[in-house]
Amino acid sequence: MKKVQHTGIMNKMRDKMPLIIIILIIAFLATIVFEWGMNYLGLRGGAVAFAKINSHEITYQEFEKVVQQQVDQMRQQNQGKDVSEEQIKQVRDQVWNSLVSQTLTKQAIEKYGIKVSDQEILDWIYNRPETLPEPIKRNFMDSTGVFNIGFYQQALNMKTKEATQFWSQVENYIRETLLSEKLQTVLTEGIVVSEADVLEKYKDDNIMANFSYALLDLNTITDSSQFAVNDSELKKYYDEHKIDFIQRESVKLKYLLFQNTATAEDSANAMKQMESFQKQLRALNVGDTAINQLISENSNVSWNSGYQKSNAFEIPVQNFLFNAKVGDVSDIIIGEDGYQTVKLLGLKESDDLYASASHILIKIENDTLAAKKKADELYNRVKNGEDINKLAEEFSQDPTAKQHRGNLGWFPKGAMVKEFEDAVYNNPDGAVVGPVKSKFGFHIIKVIGKQKKEFIVAQMTKVVLPSTRSIQLTKKRAEEFYQDVTKGKMNFDTLAKEKNVTVQISGDITRDGSIPLAPPDKSLLSFIFENKTGTVTEPVKVNNGYLLYEIIQKNPEGYQNFDSVKTTVIKPKVINEKKYVILDGIAKDLEGKISNGDLFSLKNIAPQYIYETADSFKVSKPNPLIGQDYALSSAVLKMKPGEISKPIKGAKGYYIVKLNSITEFNESDFLAKANDIRKNMISSKRQQIVSEWLTKMQNDAEIIDNRSKYLN
Repeated sequence: MKKVQHTGIMNKMRDKMPLIIIILIIAFLATIVFEWGMNYLGLRGGAVAFAKINSHEITYQEFEKVVQQQVDQMRQQNQGKDVSEEQIKQVRDQVWNSLVSQTLTKQAIEKYGIKVSDQEILDWIYNRPETLPEPIKRNFMDSTGVFNIGFYQQALNMKTKEATQFWSQVENYIRETLLSEKLQTVLTEGIVVSEADVLEKYKDDNIMANFSYALLDLNTITDSSQFAVNDSELKKYYDEHKIDFIQRESVKLKYLLFQNTATAEDSANAMKQMESFQKQLRALNVGDTAINQLISENSNVSWNSGYQKSNAFEIPVQNFLFNAKVGDVSDIIIGEDGYQTVKLLGLKESDDLYASASHILIKIENDTLAAKKKADELYNRVKNGEDINKLAEEFSQDPTAKQHRGNLGWFPKGAMVKEFEDAVYNNPDGAVVGPVKSKFGFHIIKVIGKQKKEFIVAQMTKVVLPSTRSIQLTKKRAEEFYQDVTKGKMNFDTLAKEKNVTVQISGDITRDGSIPLAPPDKSLLSFIFENKTGTVTEPVKVNNGYLLYEIIQKNPEGYQNFDSVKTTVIKPKVINEKKYVILDGIAKDLEGKISNGDLFSLKNIAPQYIYETADSFKVSKPNPLIGQDYALSSAVLKMKPGEISKPIKGAKGYYIVKLNSITEFNESDFLAKANDIRKNMISSKRQQIVSEWLTKMQNDAEIIDNRSKYLN
């Protein structure tokens, strides 16, 4: 009997083993995840480093091995389905970020001399198992989700190879957990949360107010003559608020993307594939399970075995399905998602009625009569027998007209605007109706039919993707552009225009910032900061192509130039200050005109302002119309019910407030919650400190990142 129990435990642990192995690669520092200890994975070797974090080298082979582990895990979770290039790129970025964090953290642990003894680990495992981290405890949960100490004790006494391996992994995980906890303690030593902080947090979360308010919005002052400004006023503001204009070192870039695009050859190859799949679908019987396998293994749209409504499909597929018999296979359809072919496997009557129609839309722009005249003319042409689809392609202003030639497919009630829907559903099949006016313009409508159908469909979809050869051609174009620019044959903008590539301009980029469209890459940031204006980067590989950047501006650390900010930044601020002065006088005048304590009586005197009531207002949950405004909330929470405030200067203008009701402070509730509030505040501060520490460590570290060269 004992042997059976041991086998059950080992099976349970064996089932969990992949999870434990993945977890043991990871240790937690607050809410930040770190990849730990490459050594115990056997990744150290003599390969050439492709990256370096301070003194720690990382080879391409060890980096890719961790990436492959993650990709294999994703593939298992997706039941063997292939992982896309985009997903692999995301995994690479995640692994890189984790390796940087893990390395810096290990270096800090070594610097501070933090250690964990074997006795600490054994004490936790043997004496406090109920407090073990959840990933370990969940291996010993019974069917009700309760930690089973009996299973746990039996597993501790097992001596099999698998059990030994399991407990070795548990020890590693606990060691790294304790190391990270000790590092947190070092980093966050001295955190203090005062009684006043706890009380304020309690009030922010629990004191609730209901108040009426009048808002004298800054935007209500539109007479520009009241707040004309001159350069001396702008310069005075700049000098008095100079701290607001501190400028970090930054650069500005021009950039362009040579995008990977599918060629005619790629499309032709995809079409050949679809022709083969179409032939296979035709050969298979409706109930054949090989259809499921064919779709699951080859289609970019997942297999769906249930009945589906028509709006699950694109218009050309809808039109095929509503006219098909079970077993029919469509022609190859060029859709928004690529090439498609579908086989109808099942058909039943739907609860919903679907209608099909074609239409021509004439928008009402500046001249309603002209639009109506054009719509009447087209209505008569359709009524007299001309093809509505040809006319829609030529005249309709519906954005999809060129693609679908006015055909709207099959749609249920509620999918169209009411005027259009009524015209279709209230007229017989074949009727020409119009012009029907809606918010979009005038419609000329031809009703095609009405049916109640739902479908089981085998849908084969192949997205036309650029081939390896196409991607190499894109790379060649980017490299040729780089060579032509750097050799002075043509400047960046002129050559981009010649190559028909759009040039964009970045905002100011700081040393710890991000470069538009590029993956996080400290070496690329270093390059643009260490080179002069006019320098062009070599092509940078990204998931959808190759980027090139030109340095067009470098801003040294200091203060923003007055002339560069006086119009766009300072002038609006000075104007707002003048508006506040004007509104202050108006608010004080209105305050004295409130009738019988009714704040909303001001509507009769000054209807241009906003009058609302805020209910269930809390500092931690501000009113959506007001937003977070601490000046207002601070004033409100100091008022007494029935009191009307003096004018309050808020973020949007001046408020006059009448407090209707407010939650009374409940001391016993506060005392009951205070300890938990303090714990949460300390935890939040710890996380913030650790996060800021990690960011600083990354900014200060000497990181050589050559991924873009190795992964091209």
